[in-house]
Amino acid sequence: MLFLGKCILLTNCMNVPRRVLTILFLLSTTLFTFGQSGGKTIEELFSEVELSKKIKLLGDQCWKYRDSKPDSALILGKQAIDLAVKHNIREEYPRLYGYIGVVYLHYLHDIKESTPYLHHSMEYSFEQKDTVQLAYSYNNLGDLYLLTGNTPLSLKYSKQSLELFEKINHPVGKSYSYTNMGLACRQNKEFNLAIHYLDLAKDAWRELDDELGIGSVLLEMARTYEAQGNYDVAMSYYQKSFNKTLGLANVRYAAFCLHGMATIYYYRNKYDKAFEYYNKALVLNQKRNYKYGQIDNYIGLAIVYAKKNKNLEGEAALFKAQELAQSLGLNVKILEVQQAYANFYQILKDFTKALECYNRYYYQYDSIFSIQQFEMINEMENRFSIQEKLSNAEKELESRKSKEAYLMIIILLMIFVAVAFYSRYQTHRKLSWKLAEINKTKDKLFSVISHDLKNPFNSLIGFSELLVEEVERGNLENIKRFSGYLNQASHEGMKLLTSLLDWSRSQSGTISFSPCLLKLEDVYDDLNEFFEQERHRYGITIDFNSLVKEEIVVDPDILRTVLMNLISNAIKYTTENGVIHVEASRLNDVIQIKVRDNGTGMSNEVVGNLFNQDEQLVSTPGLRNEQGTGLGLSICAELVRIHNGKIHVESELGAGSLFEIEIPFVLK
Repeated sequence: MLFLGKCILLTNCMNVPRRVLTILFLLSTTLFTFGQSGGKTIEELFSEVELSKKIKLLGDQCWKYRDSKPDSALILGKQAIDLAVKHNIREEYPRLYGYIGVVYLHYLHDIKESTPYLHHSMEYSFEQKDTVQLAYSYNNLGDLYLLTGNTPLSLKYSKQSLELFEKINHPVGKSYSYTNMGLACRQNKEFNLAIHYLDLAKDAWRELDDELGIGSVLLEMARTYEAQGNYDVAMSYYQKSFNKTLGLANVRYAAFCLHGMATIYYYRNKYDKAFEYYNKALVLNQKRNYKYGQIDNYIGLAIVYAKKNKNLEGEAALFKAQELAQSLGLNVKILEVQQAYANFYQILKDFTKALECYNRYYYQYDSIFSIQQFEMINEMENRFSIQEKLSNAEKELESRKSKEAYLMIIILLMIFVAVAFYSRYQTHRKLSWKLAEINKTKDKLFSVISHDLKNPFNSLIGFSELLVEEVERGNLENIKRFSGYLNQASHEGMKLLTSLLDWSRSQSGTISFSPCLLKLEDVYDDLNEFFEQERHRYGITIDFNSLVKEEIVVDPDILRTVLMNLISNAIKYTTENGVIHVEASRLNDVIQIKVRDNGTGMSNEVVGNLFNQDEQLVSTPGLRNEQGTGLGLSICAELVRIHNGKIHVESELGAGSLFEIEIPFVLK
């Protein structure tokens, strides 16, 4: 009763650990996700994934249209930034701010608008520890200061960019940085060093198999040779670059090349050819509304007009160039226009106006130099501000990491407690199940001992007492008869005891499985000898037949035990002069052994519970009042299962029974 009470208590408590474990698991998962997501809910995290995809798509479209449709590219980029800022998706900041800064800088030549975006890109690259975007930010700032004529700052940022790209081995970034280094060196009139860096950039693009990249570097090499005064080499590079960029339908680079070739024609005093090529370049730049390129084209046309003594046309071209330079706010271009004015009037031999223009040029140059000094001071302040923000961000990150560490410790402790609790629960559950099985086995064992096994011993005692009396009387006929009864009762007792021991071993899992090569005829011979006395006693024929002549791999003890139980069961319910057929055959990779009798048969209800040891507690007495444990068929089912086989029964009341077992021909 105490054991039963414990089982009921454990059963009632089974749902409690599951509920507790579920709560602990959900709480741990929620805390862990909350900690890792910076306090965002699961719904917010899923929304963020969709938003990130949308923001990335907008950013990619911005970059795609930067050259062909720069205004549309700006709209797309700003939409992406607005979404990222609104939903605080900060990992997208460096790339998006960089894209917009580049569109303003290189494709709209709006220095004033591009500067804050490029600085923001650098700032957020520091914050997000995004090395690639940080290197691009340095490179873009190098471009910016190159366009404003601030060569020292351009060179500084280009070097920083190159160092980072080389550190992370980023081939595209390295090619951009090499180009910027070359341009900065050319600005300082270090032509050989400039060619060296441009060669490195060209090799990098060649490794990437990027024709447009190669064409852009060839253009800068042509400009460098032109600045050096090597016009023949410069013309060759302009033509190579033009062939590559025109084939890729890149209008800007094609216009640059045409302008460069026009300048070479001018130096060679081929003014009509120069005028033609300047006009071709101007048409392409106007087609793309590329103001930066138009400034150079108008300056070139003005100088050609001067050579042809067309004052009014030349002044109109210079005025147009001056308007464009001032609208862009590019100091370098403003200086170039002022210098072009001076050259223009000098060609026309109007030295008074030429001197005035030179004075304006130098005044403008001094002003720009002051602006450069201011830019450098302002840049130092910006760097200090960025470093300060970065320091604060790192402190915040450290604080967040500490909180996450404490949270992880709490989660791990909770998981440890949950695992320990669940382990203890599982142990109790297994123990409860084992105790229930032991209790069931005990009940079955006591039932067999108290009921089935008791009868043979009662018969032995009764007939042995009668035998003693008959011996004293000397009645040989009765002695012989009672001796036969004793022998029969002994055999019945042995069978019951054997079944009980086999069942006990199957319940405790101690049956050993030892397969070996064996011929079925050998098993048949053993069984025929074993059942010889019963066959003669009851007048029953047992017909053994095997179509399997080759050796099979089986456990001989298990196979004998199964067949003994099935044949014994058939004898028990087969009338005198009955026949029991034991047949064996092979079907593919399966050995089939059938035990068929023409005995009393069984009802469907009995067949349904035949192998269920929980239901088959009481054995049905045989035709000759033979007793059994009710365990034989359960043992057969268990032994066949151990042998990776199957057992099947067909029976009908009054028409006999058929037991069929299947075992693998080759064990796996």
